Amino acid sequence: MKAAVLRGLENIKVEDVSTPVCGDGGILIKVDSCAICRTDVKMFHVGHRDLELPRILGHEIAGTVAEVGTRIRGKFRVGDKVQVAPGVTCGSCSFCKKGASNMCDNIKIIGFHYDGGFAEYMFIPAKGVENGSVNRIPPSVSFEEASLAEPIACCINALRRCRIEQGDVVAVFGAGPIGHLFAQLSRLFGASKVIVVERERERLKFAEQHLQVDAIINLDSESSIINIMKNEIDVVIPACSAPEVLALGINILRKRGRIAFFSGLLRMHKDVLIDHNLIHYKELQISGAYGCTSEQNREALTILSTGQVKVDYLITHQISLKELIRGLRLVDTHKAMKVVVKPSI
Repeated sequence: MKAAVLRGLENIKVEDVSTPVCGDGGILIKVDSCAICRTDVKMFHVGHRDLELPRILGHEIAGTVAEVGTRIRGKFRVGDKVQVAPGVTCGSCSFCKKGASNMCDNIKIIGFHYDGGFAEYMFIPAKGVENGSVNRIPPSVSFEEASLAEPIACCINALRRCRIEQGDVVAVFGAGPIGHLFAQLSRLFGASKVIVVERERERLKFAEQHLQVDAIINLDSESSIINIMKNEIDVVIPACSAPEVLALGINILRKRGRIAFFSGLLRMHKDVLIDHNLIHYKELQISGAYGCTSEQNREALTILSTGQVKVDYLITHQISLKELIRGLRLVDTHKAMKVVVKPSI
């Protein structure tokens, strides 16, 4: 089969590799759609804490069951349309038992530790099938839309971590694909007012065309944002990797406000300075958010099936596997919103 294999930093090529063998456990999936995540771009350029090389990247996956292992027959059938939740968890550690499987002590991630979806076929091990890594796609949801269930699930996890409540005023920093998902989900989760902040002209224009939010603000200077929003915001979501947004977000929160540290930062930015006294005197709450659970992936598919979150307009490019490097560049340079790789074309 054809697959895009990352063998080292900025060394990725489409190669002929062996099609995975299903055996008696697990599921073989024929990949229809695999969306490019910003994390894929990061892994291509600088690697990742959880990445093991060589690796077939891609963790936003939808496809068709091509083969089912004998041990798990009855759960899925050949021809089922499925979406992949990339965390392969143990199901027995304390985090798995309390519903926080994305924090599993023994987690292995598809596209990081296991080969992912930038290939014609991919294999889900039996442990992944047993613990919810494979989810049926509702009839009303396309493969392309289903490939965005995983990033929606990550946003759901972040919103749950910062306990968004009815009537909250939410500020989303970043109008990329994740910012659009956060803006829609915040309203769905009960926010009374949603504000999106962005500095890139094209993304501001795209947001104005497609997002139904209360305000879209140009981040032309930090002082102007503080003047406009200080002490007015209940929840801040940094849907971007700009390190200055973390301190700025803390600055504008009202008393007992919450912020979710959603986007990981490059190592050079890991020591961000924040005002500890603001956190202390205003009783602010900071939550980390990394990945998502299998249950949140299924919740994302349900939300897509009901039309409560729209993603079709975010898919600005569909490309073949041999165009993957072009797709990575489009995402890296913000010349695209979501790029979906279609290995069959």
